[in-house]
Amino acid sequence: MRSAGIVGTGLYVPEKVRTNDWFNQFEMLSVDAIFDEADVLERRVIGANERPSDMETEALKSAVSNAGIDISDVEMILVASVIPDQVAPGNAASVQYKSGARNAASMDVECGCVSLIAQINVADALIKAGKYKTVACVVSSAYTIASDFTEKNCMFLGDGAAAVIMQPVSETRGVLGVHMETDGSCHGAIGVNRRLPRALMETYTPPVHYEEPRERIYFYVNHGSTGLEEVKKSGPTKTPEAIRKALANAGLEQRDIDFLITHNPSKILTEAWRKALDVPLEKTYITIEKYGNMAPVSIGANLHEANIKGLIHEDDIVAIGGPGAGYHYCAAILRWGK
Repeated sequence: MRSAGIVGTGLYVPEKVRTNDWFNQFEMLSVDAIFDEADVLERRVIGANERPSDMETEALKSAVSNAGIDISDVEMILVASVIPDQVAPGNAASVQYKSGARNAASMDVECGCVSLIAQINVADALIKAGKYKTVACVVSSAYTIASDFTEKNCMFLGDGAAAVIMQPVSETRGVLGVHMETDGSCHGAIGVNRRLPRALMETYTPPVHYEEPRERIYFYVNHGSTGLEEVKKSGPTKTPEAIRKALANAGLEQRDIDFLITHNPSKILTEAWRKALDVPLEKTYITIEKYGNMAPVSIGANLHEANIKGLIHEDDIVAIGGPGAGYHYCAAILRWGK
């Protein structure tokens, strides 16, 4: 059986930078310290004439270049869009067309903020089965489109896209183990849905039929027992548990981790995960301060920048993990290199 690994990484972030000062024009309601104090200093904002599929296409091209291949080499594209161009269909076919990947099939594979890990799992299986040689995994976030400027969690949202290229690698490298689990009881904990701004929820009177409704698509956090309260309870522990299970599937232990890549919804959580796994700070990389929470893109951004800065070395054991709305907990263990 062939081994499959990451041979290229890519990232695209929009040009527009929004600093914290910009939010001073709003009176915002607190959500919780885990999100209010996420330590975001800047975030990128999708352009007025830019679509999520445009960002995905640029991230894919970036990964193709980093892998040293041609776009025509890509045979399958897996796409996950946090807010796609339209309700349906998803962005997979659009990315295939816009990127010029004329030899590729495409499909949408979405799993919240851990979509990239889910795609790596799927790509690993497809390559090992001999179905494809080159698979692209692409994720995007257009979170700021869904910002509710009446509550503080709008400040930790950011836009961008990331991608990885996966191909067969030498037998001792590539994906060594994965773990995926789902707790569907918390499927509505965090997400994007049609609703009112939070500040209007208690005072709003439904409009008569000829008035324009004030409901629209907003990012939300459910404050109930299967929402924020459960996330706060399980958030610090479930991601390290998933990584340990993936390590066990790879025949490895926590002490074998050379580099840790996680989602970064909040520094409170990333620090809790790092300490739980006993990984030194210099063996991790997060981008939340300059990019905010970019949903599945955060893992891709952290991985790409760590890769191009030379922080991940040949033969390093790289642990990738995080939580995703749904609620999913996923991890993948790779030995880096071709």
